[in-house]
Amino acid sequence: MPSSTTGELISLRAALRGQYTIERELGRGGMGVVFLARDERLDRSVALKVLPQHLASQGETRERFLREARTAAQLSHPNIVPVYRADELDGLAFFAMGFVEGETLADRIRDRGPLGPAEVVRILREVAWALAYAHARGIVHRDVKPENILLDRATNRAVVTDFGIARTDFDPSITANGYVLGTVHYMSPEQCAGDTLDGRSDLYALGVVGFLALSGRLPFEGDIPQAIIVAHATRNPPPLRSYAPEVPAALASVIDCCLQKNPADRYANGEALAEALNKAMESVPQPTSVAGSMVMSTDQAHAVWRRAAQLQAEAAMRLEHRVRDTGIGAETRALPAGDATLDTSTAERAAQTDGFRAHDVEVAAIEAGISQRYVALAIAELKSAPASLQQTATVPAWQDRIATRLLGTTQRSLAVSRPFRFAPRVVLAALGRALQAPPYGLELVDTVGGHPLDGGVLVFKIPEMVGADYRWTWTRYGVYVRELRVTIAALPGDPRGCEVTMHLDLRRGLGANIAGYGIGIGGSMAAGAGIGVAVGIKVMALAGAALAAPVLGAGMVLGMGAYAASGAVYRWEIGKTTTEIERALAAVDASIRAFDIFGEAPPTQRSAPAQSLMPMGDVFIPVD
Repeated sequence: MPSSTTGELISLRAALRGQYTIERELGRGGMGVVFLARDERLDRSVALKVLPQHLASQGETRERFLREARTAAQLSHPNIVPVYRADELDGLAFFAMGFVEGETLADRIRDRGPLGPAEVVRILREVAWALAYAHARGIVHRDVKPENILLDRATNRAVVTDFGIARTDFDPSITANGYVLGTVHYMSPEQCAGDTLDGRSDLYALGVVGFLALSGRLPFEGDIPQAIIVAHATRNPPPLRSYAPEVPAALASVIDCCLQKNPADRYANGEALAEALNKAMESVPQPTSVAGSMVMSTDQAHAVWRRAAQLQAEAAMRLEHRVRDTGIGAETRALPAGDATLDTSTAERAAQTDGFRAHDVEVAAIEAGISQRYVALAIAELKSAPASLQQTATVPAWQDRIATRLLGTTQRSLAVSRPFRFAPRVVLAALGRALQAPPYGLELVDTVGGHPLDGGVLVFKIPEMVGADYRWTWTRYGVYVRELRVTIAALPGDPRGCEVTMHLDLRRGLGANIAGYGIGIGGSMAAGAGIGVAVGIKVMALAGAALAAPVLGAGMVLGMGAYAASGAVYRWEIGKTTTEIERALAAVDASIRAFDIFGEAPPTQRSAPAQSLMPMGDVFIPVD
């Protein structure tokens, strides 16, 4: 960290001691540095934006910074980041605002590429509502861009930040300032000309945001700020469908209207834009929920709820063990235990005559405090059941009781996690490289619950044994599991890292294990009894009946010993399976590091015919 930055941080901590505890830097721009902090008085996380010292020394700039922050503090809207305080202490000007755990729209577009029409409509509509609220109170944002649109990780809600704070920093004469370079792409023609602005200028900028989100490019691109400004002021932007023909015509028309040169030709206000987006939604294909258009029976819906709660409870137990054994994660929020009583009214109200829609099952679970990730996992398990959707994902009670007695454990799932200090998009790409290529050779067969970076579940098929360098011996032939499910989750409080968890549904192998161990135990008991009887008859003939009974008992003990050992052997197999998964996760980590250094994945032994990899978004699918 540069010494100047360190000095600023020391001064900031000293000035705010007793009021805010600075945890880490979140980002910086031309008008300030943003830190994650803890409000000691109210015991809540906040984002502190601090005016750099070289600007804070300029009295006019400092006063404008604080005045505009106080103006933004007057706004109270669910789609606007709240400003709690604007103040000056020991020469440091700062304001405290709500901390949104998530990512910016710029991050999402960078990581995913062009977004789906339904997602873009939802985001633009929520931002339009926020702008309409601010405009009605005389506040024009003046810097609407993807970096200032936050997406809450928990709710996926779009939240606008930095209202009115950067309005004076659009100096076209500055060409080397990254802040200006990143902003001129969204400036309205009247803003470029230095004219008086109203809310329709923000709607132009929002149209540029929509253009980028839907097409993956900007209406006017280039590296010279003045050229971009001239283009916005004098040239008509290209129609959206000229770059993204797959975008529904009604939605493209809304975006094109926002980009009209004359403010009078745009939507009059944010409400009108939101209404136009609502109408455009009628022609926008709606995304499927966590399991597509599947419909579940009542038994299946309840099975999904129970299983999702169980998976969440197991995750909470793993976190508790991690904290107890290593101390890692002691500051993170514990997961709910998953025992909450489900209020199924949401699903009941929307249930179709022939069953429950997956979306309603998901909503009811989330309302009960169960994470969408575990609902997606439960539905992924349901989809892999025999006869697809015609059976529930539960194990018959009699089979479960036998398995518990025979295998000596009630464990019905296995999850192994590994934290990565890399961005989730980097880790996802490494998963595709490392796991689908030999020697691991996993086959991607499904994604459930949306994009993996949004909490979706990757479902892989575990290959059959091929060649000597086989990596799934105990997984496929020990616990008899043929599918592996992978999730990527953010590390609490660390947006730069993530945690990959590999899940196995051990219930799928219970039948095979019961049969295998049952045959083994039966054979051992039969052999032991046979030997005992044969030896007992011989002993009886030679030494009398007094010594025959112990010999017969010894034969039975041999068979009972096999029964007693079955549980230990099964748990040993689970341990070996865990090791196999840990090695697969280590291979992902090695792939990231090798790619970072050499620009390619580490070499692997090929024990199967070579496969080419076809990119599919950020993941890779093998092609014969």
